[in-house]
Formats: sequence, C-alpha cells, structure tokens
Amino acid sequence: MFFGLAAGPLTCAQPECVVPDYRDPECRVIVEGELARLRAAVGVELRFHDPEVADLDTWDALGLLREDPDGRIRARLAGLGDFLLSVRGAADQPLQSAQITLEMHNVDPAALLTVDPPTALLAAAPPALLTRELTLQIGAGERVTVRGARPCPSRYHLAFVGDIQTNPLQFERILTKMAQDGQALAAAGEPLLGLVIVGDLTEWSYEVEFAQIAEILARAPAPAAVTAGNHDIFRKIVATYNMTFGPANYASTICGVRLALLDSGSAGLARSIEGRLPELLDRRGQAHLVAATHIAPYAGLTGDGWVREDQADMILAELALQRADLLIAGHSHALIDYPRIEAGAHQLREIIVGTGGASQGVGVARFGYLLVRVGERLDPCFVEVPPPGWSGPANRPLSAALPYCDDLSGS
Repeated sequence: MFFGLAAGPLTCAQPECVVPDYRDPECRVIVEGELARLRAAVGVELRFHDPEVADLDTWDALGLLREDPDGRIRARLAGLGDFLLSVRGAADQPLQSAQITLEMHNVDPAALLTVDPPTALLAAAPPALLTRELTLQIGAGERVTVRGARPCPSRYHLAFVGDIQTNPLQFERILTKMAQDGQALAAAGEPLLGLVIVGDLTEWSYEVEFAQIAEILARAPAPAAVTAGNHDIFRKIVATYNMTFGPANYASTICGVRLALLDSGSAGLARSIEGRLPELLDRRGQAHLVAATHIAPYAGLTGDGWVREDQADMILAELALQRADLLIAGHSHALIDYPRIEAGAHQLREIIVGTGGASQGVGVARFGYLLVRVGERLDPCFVEVPPPGWSGPANRPLSAALPYCDDLSGS
C-alpha cells in the first residue's frame, strides 16, 4: 500500500520550467544552457566550453549560438578573454563531410585564433570590428576546436556601466567617448580590453530595444560582457534577453582578472545559481576578482533590496571568502561608492554605476562610465559624459577614492 501511494499522482514531479515563464530566473538559466549548444541542419553540433576544461563532451553557458536560414552559424561570445568552441560532426550527419560558415561576434580584435586540427580551416575572413568569420570542414564523427587567446599587456583597462533604458542615444555618446579614450589608452600601452554592462539595457524588454542595443554594441571599442537587469526580463513567453546576448550568469578570465556576472534581474538568484556561487565566484588563482550584478548585494542607503536578502548576503560572504577586489552594480540611477563594506574579516568595495543613460531624477546627474586600471592593483576613476546642451557647472568627484579620470582623449 505504501509503495502504491508513493507512485500516485500526488507525488508526481515536473521538470523545472516545463511551462516557460522567463520572468523566473530558473527558466532563464535553462535557456542559457540550451542556447550554448546547437545542432546545425548539416548535422554538426557546436558547443561553448570553459577554455580550461578537458572534457569536451560537456558544454558551458558561455555564449549564444544561432543558425540563419541560409545555414550561416552565428556565435556570440559572452565573456571577456580566452574562449573555446567545439564543432563535432555526427556519425549520422547527412553528408560524410560538412562545411559550415562560422561567424563569431564580440571577439577582441587582438585575439589569436587557433583551429585544431588546422586542416579543418578552409578560409578565414579578416577581422571586422568585433567579428571573425571562419569556414570549416568537419568530417562525420570528427571534432574541431576553435580557441581564442588575447595577448596580455602588463597594464590595461576595463570599463563598467549600467542602466541605459530609455536613452540609448546617451549610451551611444558614452561609447563614442569611450572609443576616443580607448585610442589614447592604446597609444599609452594600456589598452581598453573590455566593457561590462550591469543590466537594464532596455525599458520594456521589447525585441526592438534589444536589437538597437546589440547594433550599438557591435560598434563598441571593445568586447562587451553583459548581464540582465529587472527591465530586461519582463517578457513571459520569450527569453528576449537571452536570445540576444546569451547567458546572464557566467564567469570568464581576462589577463589576470576573474570576472563573474550574476543575473539578479528578478531581484534574486535562480536556485541553481545560488548553489553554484562558490564555483562562479572562485578566483581560480587570478590576481584579481571582480563581480557584477544589476541589483547591488549591499543596498546601503539606496533602499533597493532583493526578494531574498539571504542571497545577497551569500554573494557578499562568498566574495569575502575569495577576498574579492571589487563588486560593480547598477539599478540605482546614480554613481555611488561604498569603499569599505564589512564582510567578515574582509572589507569589500562596491561601486554602483547606473550612469548609462537612464533618468537620474532630481539628484546630481552623472552620465558616463567607470574606468578601472588593472595592474598590481585596481584603480577606478569615473569618466563623465554630459548630455547635449549641458551648460551647468561640472560635477565634482565623489571622493578622492573615486576621482574623475583625466581627459584621456584630449577633447
């Protein structure tokens, strides 16, 4: 009798997100994994991998794979730094040998690509902005890997910004200034290697909004790592954010910095991501650890909290255990610096940089981006980009700990 009850309908369980609601962070985690693997029409299968893994029978949610109607395959890299893609020909693929055109987006122009075996590479178009195009020949059952590695300067810069929302034109102005600064930094031997956007790319999560931001970022001066904000996850039946940018929970390594992004768009983490916090926030022996979320784990005076405050505390605790260098957030439309958050025996620094274009109300409006110089330590400063027609007095820096950057471009 007991076993009969155990098998009855009252104990029936359904898979997570069997009826999708992409406002649920767990549903977004599931689609992140699905979009990082693709079985193409010609029979080959593509997968994103952590570049440090040895087992290519697995895959990792580190990018977005899509196939166009003409058979062209588009791969958007999510993270910054090194990357790994594999392409495998199935034994049952329609042709003994399949040819694909692989168009990779969000790739550092200085990245060195390696195809193994090299005989699989038939042609490679020269890089155009942040895009590389490869033509590959894959035999049935054959596995081909495509690796990218960026040579590392001794010093370089990363940029951070969030909260674009209703003002993509101001965001474009910020990117224009960033490109000018990037040229000056490259000339000084300390290039800009990446941009991190901490959510709220859109106002209403509409496809046209995401398409506009994606088109702007295709012209950015450096690859962009992106995570989702609460304004990016309004659509219930379409995972628009993920179908445009791929994962919002991931970590990557770029030249001595371990960079971890967490999807806090629903004001909380997916349960599966909560369980992976020690993995995602692992320093992995890198000199620096930087984490980024949309909603700040430490709310401070902003009043912007989480649905589950214990998850915010978990993030702070894991960052303290790893002795993280910096936590970047958005959501509050302002520039706010919390230089000394007591997290156990560790003092953690959190900078809120919701300055990407969204209205800042009646407060001091500071539009621009955070620029972090990476060397033996991390040195942040703020680049202000006033809106058109601004004739008022220049804003003053928040503090000596977060100064305004020198005018790098000379403009």
